[in-house]
Amino acid sequence: MLGLFVLASTLASIAGGLPCRGARAETPPSGWDIARDPAERARWALHVRVQRLMHASTGDTSLPLDEELRLEAARAMLEEADAAHSPDVRLQFDMGVVYSRLASRQQRLDYERRVVEVLVPALAAAPDDPGATGALEALVYAYAKLDRPREELDTWRRYIPRLNDDRVRAMAMMNMGEAEMRLGAVNDALSTFREVLRMCGELPNSPGVMSTYVLTLWDLGVALDRSGDPRGALDAAAKASHIAIGGKTGAFLIAEDPDVFFVPEWERDWYLALGAAAEGRDADDPRAAALLWGAAERYWTRYVELSTAAQSKAAREEGEPWLVIARVRRDHARAQRLNAEARAAKLPRRAAPRTPWTGPWLGPWTQ
Repeated sequence: MLGLFVLASTLASIAGGLPCRGARAETPPSGWDIARDPAERARWALHVRVQRLMHASTGDTSLPLDEELRLEAARAMLEEADAAHSPDVRLQFDMGVVYSRLASRQQRLDYERRVVEVLVPALAAAPDDPGATGALEALVYAYAKLDRPREELDTWRRYIPRLNDDRVRAMAMMNMGEAEMRLGAVNDALSTFREVLRMCGELPNSPGVMSTYVLTLWDLGVALDRSGDPRGALDAAAKASHIAIGGKTGAFLIAEDPDVFFVPEWERDWYLALGAAAEGRDADDPRAAALLWGAAERYWTRYVELSTAAQSKAAREEGEPWLVIARVRRDHARAQRLNAEARAAKLPRRAAPRTPWTGPWLGPWTQ
């Protein structure tokens, strides 16, 4: 999936599902239920045990402290019970969510594929179950990691209306906009990103809201660049780079934050190129400008090379809609670098820059 995705920390845990008529509540089976199906008691007990493992409190000393160990224990129990084919949809949802969390922790695409295999039929069978919200969240991130943007976008459109918390809704809409951009619908993506920025401006300030705002500002910059507005793109990137969030900058989020990922990975290069180009445009010293425009040139060059290779290998029907623009940006960055180098060559040999420059695009800039 193109773009930038923040790994969700069980967004549904603060979102909640839309109540619906006939949905099964989180209550134990009645005596009548057990009389009709004696195995219902064991299925309920397994569901309760798995939920406890997934949502263990810090004060529960009877469970392993390490989350991954708890998830592995839950996976083993669910697989032993063949939960993926259980008549109790709660166990199917549990199985899909456990696979999703393990996939994120262990970077396993085979688990992401299992998420899809388990949850697609489960959601088709029980689309209005209260557990469907968490299942849709796991499914949409699986599609993102598997680079299946069409299914991902469809799933965002099912998931987002179920969200009651605007903080969660804003992050989900940001990611939906990235799916729109991946599919070439850049105008739709621009509208989505602008709506997210508006929402963030109306929400109480918090680190989570600020992160969503900054990441969406980055997305807006890339979307503007791909829509033919390079000046607006650099303005957005410059603004996003310098916003501080808990001692970190927006530039750090793109360049180094481990909770931000890109699929395919080289999509990060476009964001990094914009950041370097924005700094190069605004640099006072031509030597700094030359280094920064050179970094932007390298990022766009790598984007072009890797994207071209992937397009040739995969032979996708959609192709790569942004390669032409990326080549233009690469050539522009090269011209700017050469211009800055020519200006730098005219400086006195020992002249120092007016202000030492540091940043994530190159590391500390030195004389």
